Amino acid sequence: MALDLSRRHDLWYARIPRSPKDEGRVEALVIRPPGEPGLRNSVEELEVTREGVRGDKWAGDPEAPDGTQISLMNVHVARAVAGEGADLIGDNLRVDLELSEANLPIGTRLRIGGAVLVVSEVPHRPCRAFHERFGAKMAKRIARANRVGKRGRGVLCRVEREGTIRVGDTIEVERP
Repeated sequence: MALDLSRRHDLWYARIPRSPKDEGRVEALVIRPPGEPGLRNSVEELEVTREGVRGDKWAGDPEAPDGTQISLMNVHVARAVAGEGADLIGDNLRVDLELSEANLPIGTRLRIGGAVLVVSEVPHRPCRAFHERFGAKMAKRIARANRVGKRGRGVLCRVEREGTIRVGDTIEVERP
């Protein structure tokens, strides 16, 4: 039975369009305002500070572990998970870039607009809200993708250089 479930997952993931590995693109930007649970504001640009995205509830949160200032999710995976509801996904950046462990090992630098982000060692896992919005089946698919190094949920990053990021910006990958 486990092999059958694994095979179904692999077929689901195999149908997701592939993204570029060396140079990607910012497709969408999101700010989650403090004090507004579940609200996501799609914006055309955002300011990245050492604490995270200016105006985002996670920026400067004293409980936020180092390395979790910015979250990225692959735009094709987001669409496979949420369809037209991809705006419900709260990651700060939805990107057309291969986010797997093999392509972006820990410490990889991502030059985006005026900012430089560094891929963190902290894994990006489906949270309670993700389970509630997209269901247990989708959360399991994403968790499995994480277990096999595909980073279905995306990556978390720390900020090396502050700056402005805009929709349409190129993402340059600098591997360690």
